Amino acid sequence: MSSIRTMTRSDIHKVSMLIAELNNKEDSYIGYCGTEVEEIANSFVEDITDVHYTKSFVVAYEKDELIGVLGFDASLESQYAEIWGPFAKEPGWTNQLWTEMEKLLPPNIHQLHMFTSNHNRNLLSFAKELGFVKQSEQTILTVSREDRQQIKDEPIVELTEEYFSEIIQLHNEAFPETYYNGQQLIERLSPNRKVFIVKKSNQLKGYIYVEAEPAFGEASIEYMAVKDLERGKGFGKQLINGAIQWLFSYENIASITICVNAANETAIKLYKKVGFEHEHDLVFLQKNR
Repeated sequence: MSSIRTMTRSDIHKVSMLIAELNNKEDSYIGYCGTEVEEIANSFVEDITDVHYTKSFVVAYEKDELIGVLGFDASLESQYAEIWGPFAKEPGWTNQLWTEMEKLLPPNIHQLHMFTSNHNRNLLSFAKELGFVKQSEQTILTVSREDRQQIKDEPIVELTEEYFSEIIQLHNEAFPETYYNGQQLIERLSPNRKVFIVKKSNQLKGYIYVEAEPAFGEASIEYMAVKDLERGKGFGKQLINGAIQWLFSYENIASITICVNAANETAIKLYKKVGFEHEHDLVFLQKNR
């Protein structure tokens, strides 16, 4: 007997195992979700907060075997949702999972986002049928502790309150449509989430926002921007090198990830210079409701 129902806390381990299994394959990879079981399970508890996972994910079972999962991570303030999946052992479950998940979407969610490998042909075809439109192509780069280049100490400093308003403005100009706006970036600051800046004569030149997850041995560079008139002067490299040094000061962190627009060859070249290597090519898709 088969059934589809909303996810419960008792499903977390099985769901995390299924997502990890499929997300470690390039032809079923989805960018939001991670590849390690514990990391994925933690995301359900810690990250999916605007709409609880028990009200935003559906699971499909055949007898006692989990065969599919689909859900969303909503941003109610920004009125969009990131789609996790569909993850299904058999493609035939995809439409049923979508039909049930759609019933859970809050009415004030006006945009749906998908972020998947360009090798995930089944999902790309399904997304096209649903009316999703490709917005951009992205490149995922990673650097491991062992592979990083030898770099000199770079003079970057942690963001202080006097630069908050400038950072908010610079971030919103550089990333006008993104998952965290400038104010949210400031609100997310914590011992493991930092904004570092580079300045000259007390004038802000650029910033970088990073997140460390030492419990899972991972870290990410989420955003970096240099003021338009200050580009080409080495501030970007300075920020990247300084951020790498800080992130690898955590002994448990083994690798750092960055997502860059595939068309931004200058940024990709810059990251590769300090040791980052190509990991995935992803497609960002969007649908209006």
